[in-house]
Amino acid sequence: MRLYILALLLVLAASTAQAYPLQGGNENMSATLFGATRTPLDDPDINQEILKLDVGLMGAENATYSLMDSKNDTFQPYQYQTLQTSDLPMLSHRQVVYFQIPKDDLFKLINVTPVGAKPFNISWWLTPKGIKGEAIVRYYGITDWLTDTDSDGAILSQGFVLQLRVANNGTSDLYLSPENFTLLDQWGWVYYPTLGFDPELIAPRNATQARVELGFTGLSFLSKPAKLAYDGQVILDLENDQGPLPDYLVYGGSAPQTSTSATAAALQAATNNSTGSTLEGNQTQANNTVKSKISSLQEEIAASRARLKEVGASLSNKSTVGSDINSSVDDATQRLELLKKNNQQSGQQTT
Repeated sequence: MRLYILALLLVLAASTAQAYPLQGGNENMSATLFGATRTPLDDPDINQEILKLDVGLMGAENATYSLMDSKNDTFQPYQYQTLQTSDLPMLSHRQVVYFQIPKDDLFKLINVTPVGAKPFNISWWLTPKGIKGEAIVRYYGITDWLTDTDSDGAILSQGFVLQLRVANNGTSDLYLSPENFTLLDQWGWVYYPTLGFDPELIAPRNATQARVELGFTGLSFLSKPAKLAYDGQVILDLENDQGPLPDYLVYGGSAPQTSTSATAAALQAATNNSTGSTLEGNQTQANNTVKSKISSLQEEIAASRARLKEVGASLSNKSTVGSDINSSVDDATQRLELLKKNNQQSGQQTT
């Protein structure tokens, strides 16, 4: 049971950012991108982050991957985490693929090269936008996934940090603060922001100076971000508004019909030098022991708990929303400890 929970956490960690699966393939096999999420590095001075991609592979035992961003730069994975155990045979061809990428980078496609088969491309996700009145909200995805766990590694609650940019399409100044937003899970339960940004006054026909981050904590481990509301009105359906990028954005408006195969060939040529070593590393990761997977996951959980407290501390002096996070975390911890103590006493009485 413990192993099942840990494997489930790996899937949740990668599949919460985009809920709309993307697919591609050829005549012999196919691949599905179930989701991607970004996680900050421990060193805030490094302008890079980790992207975790949840991939399902059908018709092939293994594959290598290469990301291409909007500037046509390519990135190779540095780690593969195979979600395959004797208890979970349905995940035998499902992996979490790790990339180290520039912070806030935008991607247009991923190239998939199956073992012994032709490569193919899958277009990346759109960055959807929602509109209410003069506000235009662009959603860039989840930039961090925070968890609070018990001693066995089971999630007690979770939090998500969403990245947005807001533009003012009106003729007067637009006041923007975290309090403008609420998050709904798949059952319609409403969550209010607990991590925020400094309020900003946006001039007409302008946007926020940079992308802003908005955090929601205290979600059940069964909940996932489903909809984002602005001033009480749902403006983004996070489960259905994120289809694939259209071809004209990926390959250009005048690209020929063969652009997909041409780009795949270019990506393949760019990665020829690293394909052999990457495949070897991929197979090695696939044969990792369950013990190493558990250790890696426990480190991620510990890091996410530390980030939750650090973010609360750093934001406590920046906004009225952020100032409540430390006390809310402490209160939750105290309640959990009291609940554990009561359960222990109850168990002793029944025996």
